[in-house]
Amino acid sequence: MSDQPARYKVKNWEQFQHYRDRNPPWIKLHFAILASEDWVMLDDASRVLMFACMLVASKNEGMVPNNPAYLKRVAYLNRTPNFNPLISCGFLEIPLADASALQAHARAVQADARPEKRQSREEKSLSETSSDERPVSKSSKAYPEDFEAFWLDYPRSPNMSKAKALAGWVKLSEQERKACREAVPAYRAFLTSKPDHPTMHAVTFINERRFEGFVEQAAASAPRPVTPQDWGKRLAFGRQQSKWHVEQWGPRPGDPECRVPEHLLQPGDGQAWAVWEA
Repeated sequence: MSDQPARYKVKNWEQFQHYRDRNPPWIKLHFAILASEDWVMLDDASRVLMFACMLVASKNEGMVPNNPAYLKRVAYLNRTPNFNPLISCGFLEIPLADASALQAHARAVQADARPEKRQSREEKSLSETSSDERPVSKSSKAYPEDFEAFWLDYPRSPNMSKAKALAGWVKLSEQERKACREAVPAYRAFLTSKPDHPTMHAVTFINERRFEGFVEQAAASAPRPVTPQDWGKRLAFGRQQSKWHVEQWGPRPGDPECRVPEHLLQPGDGQAWAVWEA
């Protein structure tokens, strides 16, 4: 809502103008206007504007829209009118209903502005406080990135101490920290297979080097890398049987994303080979 009223009312309109037709071809111009303080105190431009307002008000039950550009066009004025002199002398006034709405709006704006003022004072007070005087939050403590990665991945419980886990972490070598992180997925899988098994505290996992057992387990369960000899045996099978184990060996030779090293392939490999389902 704007701080300006949408319309003005000509003062004492009902007293001097009486119409049954809301679109009269004329208005009453009382001689008393020439002796009024409104007329005497106004300049010539405002006096012309006064008559223009009366003509417009005759079609709007005494109301004049607060739209100078519109009034300039409808009254054929040479310049955009200024309502302020007519408002100051009392010729134009804000209708009671509109005035009440404006007052309510002003109170709402003031109420909304108060928290901002309080906040600005608080910000000013904070800016005046030196960095040495400001309290340091415990939660702002920085942890090493590799430890954060381990801590986020580890199956934690509410009773675990992050600070104590960090104390053990910094004692590990870089290679041991890497092994500790790599052991976490195997430990999580172990807990999944044993739902009733209690979760080991991260401090114990680190300080007692429990991660080493899970590193070995992860290494044992990791798939063995495929050697050129393995690919040679698979290709020999495919050439003899015209079949290829797509599920285990990947796409057939000649298909997109085939995993077979190119130097092992021969012309015609993969052509018309069926998918082998063992």
